[in-house]
Amino acid sequence: MKTTPRHFDEQLRELRERILAMGSLAETMIIKSVKALVERSEGLVQQVFAHEEEMDQRCIEIDERCFTLLALHQPMAGDLRFIAAAIKINSDIERIGDLAVNIAQAATFLITQPTVKPLIDIPRMAQLCQEMVKKSLDAFVARDAELARIVIESDDTIDLLRDQVFRELLTYMMTDPTTVPRALDLILVSRYLERIGDHATNIAEDVVYIVRGEDVRERGDKEFRKGLRRPSEEPVPVDAARHVGTIAGRLGPEEREFLGLIQSAADNLLQAAKALQAMFDDYSNPTAQWRKIEEAEHAGDAITHRILKKLNQTFIPFIDRGDLHALTSALDDVVDGIEAAASRMVLYKIERPTSEAREMVSLIVASAEQIVKAVTHLPKFDGVEEACIEINRLENAADMVYRRAIAALFEGEHPILDVTKSKEIYEILEGVTDRCEDVADAMEAIALKRS
Repeated sequence: MKTTPRHFDEQLRELRERILAMGSLAETMIIKSVKALVERSEGLVQQVFAHEEEMDQRCIEIDERCFTLLALHQPMAGDLRFIAAAIKINSDIERIGDLAVNIAQAATFLITQPTVKPLIDIPRMAQLCQEMVKKSLDAFVARDAELARIVIESDDTIDLLRDQVFRELLTYMMTDPTTVPRALDLILVSRYLERIGDHATNIAEDVVYIVRGEDVRERGDKEFRKGLRRPSEEPVPVDAARHVGTIAGRLGPEEREFLGLIQSAADNLLQAAKALQAMFDDYSNPTAQWRKIEEAEHAGDAITHRILKKLNQTFIPFIDRGDLHALTSALDDVVDGIEAAASRMVLYKIERPTSEAREMVSLIVASAEQIVKAVTHLPKFDGVEEACIEINRLENAADMVYRRAIAALFEGEHPILDVTKSKEIYEILEGVTDRCEDVADAMEAIALKRS
């Protein structure tokens, strides 16, 4: 029986309501996870853990509804954009829930330990994140592009608070080394909150796309604001310049160990990229191959934790701590993106990768190889610029493949469900090359100060 337009509109309205309810749950998880930390409440921690299962069930249900609507109704124009964006928003909300769980997990340790300092900025970050999530979803329901833009602009405030938390806790760690484990977990909490803000921003950008058909994803400007890209006229600190050309032969054991960890992070990134390529080239058992990539993602998280801990225990005279923090985060983000691409291939039951997807994965592997090459040039920094230029070239090449792949999706007769799944996978793969460029920007920022 053919579905009436009125019935289709009701299904869209119900989809909006379910996404709004899922977003409300994400807001609750944010509030409870940070409240558990502030009030040192094990009960609230357990409530957040209990919400995680509900969040996962809601995510699966909304995905199924979106794909059913696409398959049954073959929507066009605005309705198609709405459902495509709803799939992405659903994923962003689920990730927000995962990050709230990460905060609750950190709280399980911190509430058993003496406090490092009064918690002021972290609760403020949580409140701002919760408001960003709420406003982004309100904008989604109302199709309010102006409210969405307010959310996008709010992301800068979250980033500034994250940096402030890092600087303050760094002071505590340098003054009293016994605070390092607790302070490190608080730094990670601030990072989780900053990522929640990024996901709320993603939702707001999708709202602008729904309303206006306009892609407003920020790249260069946001990288500059986050400190990943610096103006060429920025002066080199005098103390740093004094070390140039002489540091290579004067590294102590701890400094060498630290650089070894950075190298391990880059090597793990390359391993994850090659595992993704193996998955796409031999697609006989994608689930098993995804599990291998998951292992690399977990290994990357462990290395990131060790780097941040080492960063706050070791004086590295030739690299600014903030730059190192940006580099470490960027390396971790690449591996996260690789795992996200692999997971979508399995969860969406993709029968086989397209030639364009394999081509984009090859560019990711080439970028990962250049990242390893750039990292091996630490601490001398010679050759870093050449590797970074090549990473930028590869990112541009990936953009071209991405545009060609998207155009091919809308040529000929393709089931709308397949189009939507493929489009999201292409976007994730293209996003991985963007994150590789973030690594290059962080490396260039470090090398620039020492040139």
